[in-house]
Amino acid sequence: MGMESRVLVLAHCLLNKATRWWQEGKPLERNIGLAAEIIEYALRHNIGVIQMPCPEFTFCGNPRPSRTKDEYESLPGFKEHCDRLARSVAEQLKTLTSISVRPRIYVLAIVGVRRSPSCAVRSATRKVCGEVKVVEERGVFMDALERHIAREGLNVEFLEFDFDHPQEAIIGLKRILARE
Repeated sequence: MGMESRVLVLAHCLLNKATRWWQEGKPLERNIGLAAEIIEYALRHNIGVIQMPCPEFTFCGNPRPSRTKDEYESLPGFKEHCDRLARSVAEQLKTLTSISVRPRIYVLAIVGVRRSPSCAVRSATRKVCGEVKVVEERGVFMDALERHIAREGLNVEFLEFDFDHPQEAIIGLKRILARE
């Protein structure tokens, strides 16, 4: 084994689903625990994990209603809250990668959550003509994180975890590892 340590930077709810808004009518395991698929993959491949803060939970707590990206953007102070959290995460990643020597730490990917108004990488929910739809854009927090990551001079790939199709993120991780 080389002297490199790979890490995944995960949306908070991948390690703690209890911070998500409660999904009525869904099985209990949909609302508590962790996203086992991504954790098992990290364990099998000796990949560390870093948990990002949940901007929705740290701003609104639980229980909270399901909201779209538009609704979160209109909450006074929410975009600023996301920006502060994103700046902190980007600074932490810059520090981890710049001062680590033995082992050298590098970020394999940042993993967001499909359909999240805050943590979507390419599929945020918005109100379009009065209907909630998935649109091709980043969530509020991931948008801010992408800006801060770039300002820190980091080149990190973003992946998206779908609780309905968890293997898609695993395929993305396999693709990244195959390039190494």
